[in-house]
Amino acid sequence: MRPGVLFGALFLPLAAGATPLPAPFPPSSNALPKAAPAAAAPASPARPDVAALLTAALPADGTADVVLIDWPATPGTPHVRAVTATAATPAAIRSVLMDAGNYRKIVPALLRADVSRTAGGLQSVAWEVEVPLFNLTGTLVIHERPDGAEVDLIDGDFSPGKLIFTAKPRTNGGGSTLLVDAQLNIQNAGWLIRRLVKLSPAGEPAALVAASYVTLRAVALRAENTGSPGARRPAATPAPPPAWSPSARVLADEKLAALRGHGAVALVARTWSQRLAGVAVATTLGVPTPNALGRLRDPESWHAFPGWNSIELRPGPNGLGAKVEDSLPFVDLEATWMAEPGNPLRWTATDGVITGARLGWEVYPIDPRANAGAPTLMALMMYPRLETTGRLARKAIASEPLLEHGLAVAVAFADVTAMKTALEGTH
Repeated sequence: MRPGVLFGALFLPLAAGATPLPAPFPPSSNALPKAAPAAAAPASPARPDVAALLTAALPADGTADVVLIDWPATPGTPHVRAVTATAATPAAIRSVLMDAGNYRKIVPALLRADVSRTAGGLQSVAWEVEVPLFNLTGTLVIHERPDGAEVDLIDGDFSPGKLIFTAKPRTNGGGSTLLVDAQLNIQNAGWLIRRLVKLSPAGEPAALVAASYVTLRAVALRAENTGSPGARRPAATPAPPPAWSPSARVLADEKLAALRGHGAVALVARTWSQRLAGVAVATTLGVPTPNALGRLRDPESWHAFPGWNSIELRPGPNGLGAKVEDSLPFVDLEATWMAEPGNPLRWTATDGVITGARLGWEVYPIDPRANAGAPTLMALMMYPRLETTGRLARKAIASEPLLEHGLAVAVAFADVTAMKTALEGTH
């Protein structure tokens, strides 16, 4: 069973019963003032400022977000960091996070969010989310921070866990950057979730990256729309954008070598309507760049993707494509992939339920001295069209549109790490 795709089931609790309101038009984040990327704060070479590096990698126009997924992951404590640009001020973000009454407007699927106070006077929230066959429940405590808030899951599902939100003014412009630093105990959850994440070595961090990204953008949208009676979400119909996006070239910058040392670095691009434009997930590869290019040009390499069982090569005018069949429950990924003109490393699905989906690679030589001996950066670019793969994913994304982005980066992460294992194992 393909790990990434079934995270729709995993995060259905976040979406169930949600009633998002259409985002204002034009989207507020589309009106972000242009700003130069924030300069990384001075840091010791031994301990680079990860938050500053992530923020510096943000596109200045605010159309893409940056995600860092620690890999290999520590079982039980996966670690994900993600940053976005928002038109909201740091004060507005902090106000939203410190008011537990906002939490049902951040995650509309919450059945219960009972607020009380701890003995030390901190806000405590007993929460419950309805899930088919079982409910998720727990308790969280909100801690105030000068630059944001910390949410500790102290009991119940996903505990012990921690979400640290940091909001800072954008350099030379209005609005803020909002960063979430997330560690949740994915193993301590319902039996279905535990079963799903065991399907892949990348299951726990992939699950966390989907949840973290949805939460990050949900907080940003709430802070931008504090006068709204409910959650604001993208309302346009998901559709392939006219051009491939984003380019992974920024992820090959040597300034980001310290980030690459943690695992995988991703860009999540959004269209003008705030729908998904595509994702790029990059990881270092201990294979010479020419060898990697040779392997990745061949669709036979897709056997590395879990669940892609049958790959029938199809010659085309622009190079080899393939007809892919899977044996996955709940989803349908069968499609014919054709190579695109001018680039032997990009394919588009031209037939099947995911027609219009995109899959491609960008491969760059990097300095092995700065990248733990790895001579290559391998980036998987995807626009997976998960909303067309089956009823479960379609309902989940319709209820929580941010899952379109969160699940896409989770799928791409699971696939790129599987390809890394396959290529390095045969080198």
